[in-house]
Amino acid sequence: MKLGRVIGSVWATQKDPSVHAKRMLLVQPLRADGSEKGRPETALDTCDAGPGDRVLYVTSAEAALPFQPQNRLTASDATIVGVVDRVDLG
Repeated sequence: MKLGRVIGSVWATQKDPSVHAKRMLLVQPLRADGSEKGRPETALDTCDAGPGDRVLYVTSAEAALPFQPQNRLTASDATIVGVVDRVDLG
Protein backbone atom coordinates (compact mmCIF):
# COMPACT_ATOMS: atom_id res chain seq x y z
CA MET A 1 0.00 0.00 0.00
CA LYS A 2 1.06 3.55 -0.66
CA LEU A 3 0.25 6.83 1.06
CA GLY A 4 -1.05 9.76 -0.98
CA ARG A 5 -3.17 12.93 -0.99
CA VAL A 6 -6.09 13.58 -3.33
CA ILE A 7 -5.33 16.69 -5.36
CA GLY A 8 -8.10 16.60 -7.93
CA SER A 9 -10.56 14.70 -10.09
CA VAL A 10 -10.16 13.20 -13.54
CA TRP A 11 -13.09 13.42 -15.95
CA ALA A 12 -13.30 11.30 -19.08
CA THR A 13 -15.97 11.45 -21.75
CA GLN A 14 -15.09 7.95 -22.88
CA LYS A 15 -13.91 5.19 -20.54
CA ASP A 16 -13.28 1.50 -20.66
CA PRO A 17 -16.61 -0.20 -19.85
CA SER A 18 -15.07 -1.80 -16.74
CA VAL A 19 -14.62 1.62 -15.09
CA HIS A 20 -17.98 3.05 -16.13
CA ALA A 21 -19.65 4.88 -13.18
CA LYS A 22 -16.45 4.72 -11.08
CA ARG A 23 -14.80 7.94 -9.83
CA MET A 24 -11.25 8.71 -10.91
CA LEU A 25 -9.13 10.90 -8.65
CA LEU A 26 -5.67 12.42 -9.01
CA VAL A 27 -3.42 11.28 -6.12
CA GLN A 28 -0.06 12.82 -5.15
CA PRO A 29 2.16 10.12 -3.58
CA LEU A 30 3.51 11.05 -0.13
CA ARG A 31 6.29 9.95 2.20
CA ALA A 32 5.38 9.04 5.80
CA ASP A 33 6.37 12.57 6.93
CA GLY A 34 3.85 14.09 4.48
CA SER A 35 6.33 15.38 1.90
CA GLU A 36 5.57 14.78 -1.78
CA LYS A 37 7.18 11.83 -3.54
CA GLY A 38 7.15 11.47 -7.32
CA ARG A 39 4.47 12.37 -9.85
CA PRO A 40 0.68 12.30 -9.33
CA GLU A 41 -1.23 9.18 -10.35
CA THR A 42 -4.81 8.56 -11.39
CA ALA A 43 -6.66 6.13 -9.08
CA LEU A 44 -10.15 4.68 -8.94
CA ASP A 45 -11.97 5.61 -5.72
CA THR A 46 -13.66 3.00 -3.51
CA CYS A 47 -13.84 5.11 -0.33
CA ASP A 48 -15.59 8.34 -1.33
CA ALA A 49 -12.37 10.33 -0.83
CA GLY A 50 -12.27 14.02 -1.66
CA PRO A 51 -9.77 16.79 -2.39
CA GLY A 52 -7.19 17.14 0.39
CA ASP A 53 -7.85 13.70 1.92
CA ARG A 54 -4.85 11.53 2.75
CA VAL A 55 -5.47 8.08 1.35
CA LEU A 56 -4.04 4.59 1.11
CA TYR A 57 -3.92 3.22 -2.41
CA VAL A 58 -2.73 0.05 -4.08
CA THR A 59 -1.18 -0.40 -7.51
CA SER A 60 -0.53 -3.19 -10.02
CA ALA A 61 -2.66 -6.35 -9.89
CA GLU A 62 -3.92 -5.46 -6.40
CA ALA A 63 -5.71 -2.41 -7.85
CA ALA A 64 -8.37 -4.66 -9.42
CA LEU A 65 -9.06 -6.71 -6.26
CA PRO A 66 -11.58 -4.33 -4.61
CA PHE A 67 -13.89 -4.78 -7.61
CA GLN A 68 -14.03 -8.59 -7.54
CA PRO A 69 -16.18 -10.62 -7.94
CA GLN A 70 -18.57 -8.06 -9.52
CA ASN A 71 -16.15 -7.18 -12.31
CA ARG A 72 -13.16 -9.45 -12.68
CA LEU A 73 -11.49 -7.40 -15.41
CA THR A 74 -11.45 -3.85 -14.04
CA ALA A 75 -8.93 -1.71 -15.92
CA SER A 76 -7.10 -0.04 -13.04
CA ASP A 77 -3.43 0.61 -12.30
CA ALA A 78 -4.21 2.28 -8.95
CA THR A 79 -7.17 2.11 -6.55
CA ILE A 80 -7.87 4.07 -3.35
CA VAL A 81 -8.71 1.57 -0.58
CA GLY A 82 -8.75 3.76 2.55
CA VAL A 83 -8.91 7.30 3.92
CA VAL A 84 -6.17 8.04 6.50
CA ASP A 85 -7.18 9.85 9.69
CA ARG A 86 -3.65 10.31 11.02
CA VAL A 87 -0.08 9.09 10.70
CA ASP A 88 2.04 8.49 13.83
CA LEU A 89 5.79 8.31 13.32
CA GLY A 90 8.21 6.79 15.78
